[in-house]
Amino acid sequence: MRLGAGALPCLINFWATWCPPCRAEMASLNRLHRDYAARGLGIFAVSVDEDIHMVREYVRRSPLDFPVLLDSGGKLAVRLGVPAYPTTLLVDRAARVSSVWVGERDWDAADVRATIDRTLAG
Repeated sequence: MRLGAGALPCLINFWATWCPPCRAEMASLNRLHRDYAARGLGIFAVSVDEDIHMVREYVRRSPLDFPVLLDSGGKLAVRLGVPAYPTTLLVDRAARVSSVWVGERDWDAADVRATIDRTLAG
């Protein structure tokens, strides 16, 4: 799958405030952002919540250092074939989805970071 020409490498995390595994991985996703932002990896959390106020309240209580976007009703998630929440897409420099992780991840894990390192080197 190709997302668009000229994109920087990025992680796109589809999540929801009502999803316990989604919330559980946010702290390690934030650490990943802090560790990889200077290396050119963008991280975007895309909430599929219907209520933007719920998302704003979550972000206010759990400050995140990366952009949080709203895909109200999950229209983009459906278009991209996201099967469950959380799902995270790793997009390479050629704007291709190089990895898909379904379910909660520990973004500090060596195997996950090795996959990201290979994509950034690629």
